Amino acid sequence: MSDNKAEVQKKVMELQMLQHQAREVQRQAQMLEQQAGEMELVQQAIDDFSRAKAGSESFVTLTPGVFVKARIENTESVLLNVGGGAVVEKAVPDAKELIARQTQELRKMQDEMVVQLQKIMQRAEKSQEELRALVKQKESK
Repeated sequence: MSDNKAEVQKKVMELQMLQHQAREVQRQAQMLEQQAGEMELVQQAIDDFSRAKAGSESFVTLTPGVFVKARIENTESVLLNVGGGAVVEKAVPDAKELIARQTQELRKMQDEMVVQLQKIMQRAEKSQEELRALVKQKESK
């Protein structure tokens, strides 16, 4: 196999790998976007909850699309799932601060993914240019 043909195959494989990496990074960035959006909805829900009056009625979600009526006894604190099946009680301002920090961290990770994607795309463009040059060189022989 000629050196040129081997180089062309190498560049094609490199481009395929970069395309795969780009798709994976895009998928991760989209997941982070979705999670950050969900956290913003949680933040809004906590804001709405904190404005409710003790003793007022509300609908509580059991599962998506299934609700029960409940009476709000306390608007000063919320229960947060902290992972591993553990739930902790937090004052509303503390819960809002925690959610805001988590949202900010998700946005930061998303920004890092975008930078990583840009770098991958730049490498892919360079590889494409090199591949074109190799193909052109092969055709001119």
